[in-house]
Amino acid sequence: MSFQTQATTGQLDTIRSIMKKTRIAMLTSVSADGALHSHPMTVQEAEFDGDCWFLASAESDTVNQLLAHPQVNLAYAGSSEWLSLSGSAEIIRDVAKKKELWNSFTDVWFEDGAEDPSVVLIHVKADSAQYWESAGKVATLVSVVAAKVTGDEPHTGSSESVTI
Repeated sequence: MSFQTQATTGQLDTIRSIMKKTRIAMLTSVSADGALHSHPMTVQEAEFDGDCWFLASAESDTVNQLLAHPQVNLAYAGSSEWLSLSGSAEIIRDVAKKKELWNSFTDVWFEDGAEDPSVVLIHVKADSAQYWESAGKVATLVSVVAAKVTGDEPHTGSSESVTI
């Protein structure tokens, strides 16, 4: 897969839209033995400018893996849209940024609040993105059935790969 074009404003808008519709992203990291591990992460901010932010326990496997191997992939899956972001992660200890991202859902996981030093930020800087959009289940089904009858390729949606 090659990412040859710089993302346009419209493509960045599409990426933001998919992120906003998705509550959980799967963050894939590399463990010490080289195995890939995916971790569900709550989407904290969808004003995507190339950066993604997550909150995590400083002692978690995820954080330890990212400290050793910062390359990551983020996967967002909606009902008819999907997004994959590749980039690098860093662990940040910034109380002001934690307070900015903190919400009532976060309190469920981290009950001692944004000033808790055992809670850190995972900052992912995206290098590239690939996203897919489908016309929806009914339109896709109609297209597949029509293709079966006509022998033409079904039109099931579109995909773009871009550099961030």
